[in-house]
Amino acid sequence: MGELVTGAVQGVLGMLASAAYEEIMLTWDVKDDLEKLKQKLEINRAKILDAEQKQRKELEIRTWLKKLRQFCHDAEDVLDEFEAEALKRQATLEHRSFRIKVRYYVSCLAKLKFRYKMGHKIKDLTKTLDDLLEEKNLFPLSSTPEDRSIVNRRETHSFVSVSGVFGRKDDKKRIIELLMSPSENTKISVVPIVGIGGVGKTTLAKMVFIDERVDQLFEIKVWVSMQVEFDLRVILTDIVQSLSPPDTRCDHWKMEQLQSHLRGMLENKRCLFILDDVWNVSRQEWTELRDLLEGVSKGSKIIVTSRNKSVAAVMRTVPEYDLKPLSDEDSISLFMKCAFEQGEEKSHPALVEIGKEIVKKCAGNPLAVKTLGSLLYSKNDERNWVHVRDSEIWKMETDILPSLRISYDLMPLHLKQCFAYCSIFPKNYEFNNLELIQLWIANGLIQPSSGSNQELEEIGQQYWEELWSRSFFEDVVEDYLFLTFRMHDLIHQLCLSVAENESSVVNVGTGDVYERIRHLSLADPNLLSDELPKNLSKLRGLHTVMFPVKKEGPTGETFLSNCISTFKHLRVLHLHDSTFEGLPSSVGKLRHLRFLHLCGNPKIKRLPNSVCELQNLQSLGLAKCEALEELPVDMKRMINLRFLDITTKQVVLPENGIGSLTSLRALFIGDCDNLEALCEDICSLTSLKKFFVGSCPRLKDLPRGIRDIEKLENLWIGNCENLKLSDEEGNQTSNIRLKLRSLVLFRLPKLVSLPKWLEGSATTLRRLVIEDCPNFRYFPEWLQRCSSLQKLKIAGCPQVSRPQEGFPLLASLKLLTIEESGELSSACRRGGEDWPRITHVPEIHIDGERTK
Repeated sequence: MGELVTGAVQGVLGMLASAAYEEIMLTWDVKDDLEKLKQKLEINRAKILDAEQKQRKELEIRTWLKKLRQFCHDAEDVLDEFEAEALKRQATLEHRSFRIKVRYYVSCLAKLKFRYKMGHKIKDLTKTLDDLLEEKNLFPLSSTPEDRSIVNRRETHSFVSVSGVFGRKDDKKRIIELLMSPSENTKISVVPIVGIGGVGKTTLAKMVFIDERVDQLFEIKVWVSMQVEFDLRVILTDIVQSLSPPDTRCDHWKMEQLQSHLRGMLENKRCLFILDDVWNVSRQEWTELRDLLEGVSKGSKIIVTSRNKSVAAVMRTVPEYDLKPLSDEDSISLFMKCAFEQGEEKSHPALVEIGKEIVKKCAGNPLAVKTLGSLLYSKNDERNWVHVRDSEIWKMETDILPSLRISYDLMPLHLKQCFAYCSIFPKNYEFNNLELIQLWIANGLIQPSSGSNQELEEIGQQYWEELWSRSFFEDVVEDYLFLTFRMHDLIHQLCLSVAENESSVVNVGTGDVYERIRHLSLADPNLLSDELPKNLSKLRGLHTVMFPVKKEGPTGETFLSNCISTFKHLRVLHLHDSTFEGLPSSVGKLRHLRFLHLCGNPKIKRLPNSVCELQNLQSLGLAKCEALEELPVDMKRMINLRFLDITTKQVVLPENGIGSLTSLRALFIGDCDNLEALCEDICSLTSLKKFFVGSCPRLKDLPRGIRDIEKLENLWIGNCENLKLSDEEGNQTSNIRLKLRSLVLFRLPKLVSLPKWLEGSATTLRRLVIEDCPNFRYFPEWLQRCSSLQKLKIAGCPQVSRPQEGFPLLASLKLLTIEESGELSSACRRGGEDWPRITHVPEIHIDGERTK
């Protein structure tokens, strides 16, 4: 498909326009050549946009766009070469002695050789572009095409669904009645919910799952999001993981261990299982799973959601529940809720009438209704609504819902690219926003606007929120550190469609793979032999390689070595849950690599020091690498690193290592059983915005320098049983530069009160969480001066004292949660002593009950 061509052109233009490339072009004396390329692309940008809009009807235009995209990819790789060489020289000059610097300057041979090689590549690019522009003249393309994208300006601060649920009360009632009815001939009965994609099967199952009557009926409830293939090991792992403590890792357990644990957990318990979105299952596979669940108590139930009636026929013990489309009335109500602020539709009767016509085309499909309603939110220009109603896409015969395709087509360019990248993840994947945004950054999909001071991560979060507000992401759960979410399978299907020839998910049965794809996901462990499969060995322009998710990753260095030697332009190497013991030293040759994650590898002991040659690297993930003995010695050479997540067996983090990474924006240190002290030069991390320290049982204190990091906004500290947040010299608060926006403290048994060095954050703090700190007793006096505080949670602090002057009057507070916190809980209940001081707060939860 050609949807991503304009994005590819914009990516090349963005690189050429940046200040960094201005300097690079002058350094290598290629400014004139690259300026000509830039001008040719800019002059023809409008006609390229017109070509994209016409490609569905014109095969020749579609073919031309495909060739243009290949040119852009080649141009991007050439520009990457310049950037990598510049960074290499910068790192060399910063970290070598003066004598070596002089020798480096004297020796110009390497520089001349590089300039000669790159000069030829630029000439080849110029000729290719000239040929393409000549071919373009054969097509009737306009220089002034209409930009049809619709920019969504919905405020997206709360991650509760904007749509609500309409028309499913009766369905919910009937399903709960089936759950409450006795099982006649079996311990565990199966209730299938079937219906077309997007009709609301998962939503209905969720409504049932969280109902209070269901809570009282079952001792154990488990939700399993199914994969396309019915994989018993993955299902068992998900069930065991959901019933285990958060720090349990059962990804690498053997089947016997999983089965044994499962039986012990479920024995004689009345259980409810939701198997959501089952695609394929044989009778034998279902029998194996059912037999493993037979130890439950009589009256246990399984709800299965599926589009496939044959799946229901294999699994059911009661007749399937056929979920019907929404009624016209409920569809219109849902659409109006998504498209207008409450009551706003009364001021726009013409739009309401057009909206009703759009809703009819959605045929009662809630996903279609919600997506188009979200798209048109706050758009009062009647032309936008008419364009959606009259779109030719409604007439196309395709597997993709027309409503979803229309919503995608009307997205701004930057969102299209970021959405399409999600295609490398499998169906039902649980994303987290931090990881996804880092991947977008690594692939150059986030470009700051001219003159903007915003960080790339902040822009990426805005992109994420825009996609969420358009209903392309769902099931959003807010964690202290990040947001988790999923994509509806129909949205995922759209994603695969628009990313065709840009990314590929490869299984054992996959045939030929398009040679110019950019992103590759190896979704089957059986592919991971020593040699690369033949259909992959010809790929040369790859930017992303991702290995199986929730399955066994690569186990040996040979396969990785072959990937490294073959895919020289890699920007992303995602090795989550791998089990190899060492990373090949050749990884240092991946000079374009921006993202390297080895998270969850239980065996790796060391990283080769060559990893420090990766001057382009922006994100390094070593979380849950519990055997890692030490970090690389020359980490200070990783001058572009923005995100670092580590687990290590070291006792002390050395100076002149992490503290030298002045580009670092986020630092996560977790599960370090031996760690007693962090590096004192942490105050040198002048760009740091997020800092997490967790599950470090021997850590006794934080470096004093942390209070001097001016840009630090988010601080999370937890599960450190010996950590004492001391004041030391912190009594003088006037010189402290720390201005936090979010502070989360949890499972800190030695925490008695908040240290004075946090007082500087009184006017900037927006979220404060103190949780499971059994000895926490005193609120600081400065809490009442937290004029920006919006979320406050005090939980599991039984000894906390109610302030003598009463609960602080916090004018900006929007959410207050108090749980199991002694006299504070009593004082803040409705009718309690401090209730009058908090009645202005819109949402209040006391000991698990929402009191307002």
